[in-house]
Amino acid sequence: MMGTRCWLEIDLSILRKNWTMIHHLLQPGCTPVGVVKHNGYGLGAIPIARELERLGCPLLSTAGLTEALELRQAGIRAPILLLGPIDPACTSAAMEHNVIVPVVDLEHGRLMDEEARRAGGRLRTHIKVDAGLNRLGVPVLGREEEALAEIEAILALPGLTNEGLTTHISGMMDPAYDYLSLRQLELFRQLTRRLAQRGFSLKAHCESSLPLLAHPEYQMDYVRLTSALLGLQPGYEALGVRCAVQLKTSLLQIKQVPKGSSIGYRMTYTAPRDMTIGIAGIGYGDGLSRSLTTGAKMSVRGREADVLGKLSMSFAVIDLTDIPEAALGDTVTVFGYGEGVPSVQDYAALYGGHACEVTSLLKERIPKVYSQRS
Repeated sequence: MMGTRCWLEIDLSILRKNWTMIHHLLQPGCTPVGVVKHNGYGLGAIPIARELERLGCPLLSTAGLTEALELRQAGIRAPILLLGPIDPACTSAAMEHNVIVPVVDLEHGRLMDEEARRAGGRLRTHIKVDAGLNRLGVPVLGREEEALAEIEAILALPGLTNEGLTTHISGMMDPAYDYLSLRQLELFRQLTRRLAQRGFSLKAHCESSLPLLAHPEYQMDYVRLTSALLGLQPGYEALGVRCAVQLKTSLLQIKQVPKGSSIGYRMTYTAPRDMTIGIAGIGYGDGLSRSLTTGAKMSVRGREADVLGKLSMSFAVIDLTDIPEAALGDTVTVFGYGEGVPSVQDYAALYGGHACEVTSLLKERIPKVYSQRS
């Protein structure tokens, strides 16, 4: 790509195909929520939200109000559910822009209720409960009766719609700890049933991409997606879901180094033979982890090349000794899809992270190219 060291390619047609495949997993009456928090996991919230809106996604979700207002300024009209609370002083702005806000406890609800009534309207809200993650929400575990009483008090606030009940579970990736997720899911389901018995009809949602795959029986009214839709959630490959994202750079120089030469900062790598190396235009200053050395690979002409030594801020050194056809200016795929190309999950596994973490840490200045190729 002319004029830039590195760039992201996001294939929106893969997103569309993933949408269709994952939609088949949802039970009748279950609605997908398109989560585009933190700039769409670093991949561009506005273009992804527009595509989801075109696909008929009825509800989008962001981490906070600022992100939601950025979508509104870009012309996104779908309702937006926040995953985090707002300052009660921002209540009128949320009301004006059709933003749904979580109520995390009674005190928070009372403050927003006062602001909503002062503004002469009602704020759209979902009540957030904490089923064991010990993050945001009304705590439930070990205080079920107190939690029910607090929720009923929130439901009585006239300035809030309180149309939904939600939680976020641990979603353990290690099967050995899946029992914790199940305990949280079941606690939340029992809570919704008890509220229904008391005459409260609330939309309920507790699952995101990973729990949906592991425990589809807890889908309820909504499922919060997008890491799966982008192909960033491990486990969906068996369903035909593909990664929609590729990170690329180019070869800036090719050179020969003799056996015994050190490569990169701090002399952590010594050439075991005469080698051909390539300098690729990406580094930790672009958002890659500097720890991505041992085991890290990039792809040139459909073949994997080892990353040598420590990443620098703007450059990486790769081994081209066994890729003699490599030429100056060739595209280097850092991660993506296809034969001989490391996946984003491969990179995440190198330091015990998650694919969403890898893309979210990429710098916003990296140009993004959106296509409809596949």
